[in-house]
Amino acid sequence: MPSKIKSLLSAQIQKLFKGFGKKTWWGIALLLILAVGGGVTYFQMNTNKTQTTETETLQTTVARESDLVLYASGTGTLVSMDEVDLGFKSSGQVEQINVEVGDKVKAGDVLAIIDDSNAQVQYTQAKRNLLELTSPVAIATAEEEIATAQIGVQTAISQLAYLISPTVYYWETEITKADQKVIKAKKDLEESPNDTELQKKLSDAEAYLDFAKDKLEGNQYYYEHEYVKDTFTVSANGSKYVAEPTDADIAEARAELTAAKATLQEAEYYYAALTGGEVPEDATGSKLGELEQAKLDLKEAELELAGTTLVSPINGTVMSVDMSIGDTVGTSAVITVADLSQQYLEIFLDESDWANIRSSYPAEIIFDILPDSTFNGVVTQVDPGLYSESGTTAVRAIVKLTDVDGDSFNLPLGTSASVDVIAGEATDAILIPVEALHDAGNGQYGVFVMTNGEPRLQLVEIGIQDLTSVEITSGLNPGDMITTGIAETQ
Repeated sequence: MPSKIKSLLSAQIQKLFKGFGKKTWWGIALLLILAVGGGVTYFQMNTNKTQTTETETLQTTVARESDLVLYASGTGTLVSMDEVDLGFKSSGQVEQINVEVGDKVKAGDVLAIIDDSNAQVQYTQAKRNLLELTSPVAIATAEEEIATAQIGVQTAISQLAYLISPTVYYWETEITKADQKVIKAKKDLEESPNDTELQKKLSDAEAYLDFAKDKLEGNQYYYEHEYVKDTFTVSANGSKYVAEPTDADIAEARAELTAAKATLQEAEYYYAALTGGEVPEDATGSKLGELEQAKLDLKEAELELAGTTLVSPINGTVMSVDMSIGDTVGTSAVITVADLSQQYLEIFLDESDWANIRSSYPAEIIFDILPDSTFNGVVTQVDPGLYSESGTTAVRAIVKLTDVDGDSFNLPLGTSASVDVIAGEATDAILIPVEALHDAGNGQYGVFVMTNGEPRLQLVEIGIQDLTSVEITSGLNPGDMITTGIAETQ
């Protein structure tokens, strides 16, 4: 670079930075490096126009006021977001079809019926079986079984008490009760450790448990030294001897008591089930199981019978009917119903548009069969991941049409359309070409504004931009002359 040009450039740079602080100077130094080529040419033109036949000039343009809209373009098809494929729950021969393709239906409407004779027989048998099990006679029998079981418990208690002594049996029972009270008191106190009343309950329960253990120990001593001799001494052949109960005898008596109590409990559970009482989930008993199975059989028979009738679960339009009268059908889908009151499109965009589509963004739709009409819509869903098929990936989204009436809009499902999602929009904005904008770093941008025939740096704030234009939200006015680059002329 000739020394004369260097000195002139230095002087012009000082003029350009006049009014900027040191911090800003360093922040935009990169811009000047980018502009040096153009600046040198500009100064060469003013100092040595006759040195060459080829000259370079600054390209300029004017900041204009206009609208800018960002689009993410793709294609889509008309779909229903609420479509159900319906089939019978039972197998049988089709006896009745109440709808045709295109018919409007409401939730609860009967669409078709198959032969229900077998299902009706099963239902009748299941219902009769349950009625027999819950009849007044069955309830009376259950009451008798409870009474019999109670006698069995008392008999077993008497036998065990005889073998171990009534007092030992009594204090064994008291220890069991006291132990349960201690467990409950500890659990309650864990939930409310500062409750003085609960603390006292635990203390009293533990004290009584210790007392009961002492009483049992004393009565066991009495049992061994007095009760056995007084109760089990027998005479035979002119002599007496003590026939003390063996451990096996006592164990058998305890087992019989446990079984008697279980029988009584099962009888009580069964009676409660018959009369609508509360029955624990872990309740057992053969008769209780029989009753529960009868209830289950009736419920299954009811479902089987109901399954012979096909009912629409939604309001909608019949899209297909895949059966005829007399056909034998299984449980596969035979009728499709779709809700067409709300119109949706399933759309696909290039993955490069991922950042330009979000839920609630507006969209413009043109259907292939209505090329002269533009419909409005809004994005209601964007898949969180890319859609992939046949080795290609795309952004999948759902768009809802917002300016159509579901009753009058009659385009068929599957209709193709082109879709423009509006990713951003600026009205009456100040726009400049993208090549006029320079990145100054640290989130700052600048342009060179022509002032008195010279380019002067101006920091600006930007809004949206596309491939050709940038919105300037601050720093420029409409009509400002700015530089866009350098052009060579002969």
